[in-house]
Amino acid sequence: FTGKPVDGYAANRVLGTQALCRALERARQRAEALGFGLLLWDVYRPRTGRGWLHPRGAAQA
Repeated sequence: FTGKPVDGYAANRVLGTQALCRALERARQRAEALGFGLLLWDVYRPRTGRGWLHPRGAAQA
């Protein structure tokens, strides 16, 4: 929806807090018990990749 690639999205990894990691592990275990798994998309938002959202000098709501 930006019309061009967003900087910083080339990384193939999840970055988050320890609390997020623990919650994802619990969710993975529950899903596995039901025969499912997790597939995570769009989980890494580097500061450089958010520049399109609030360009310098733009008012933030």
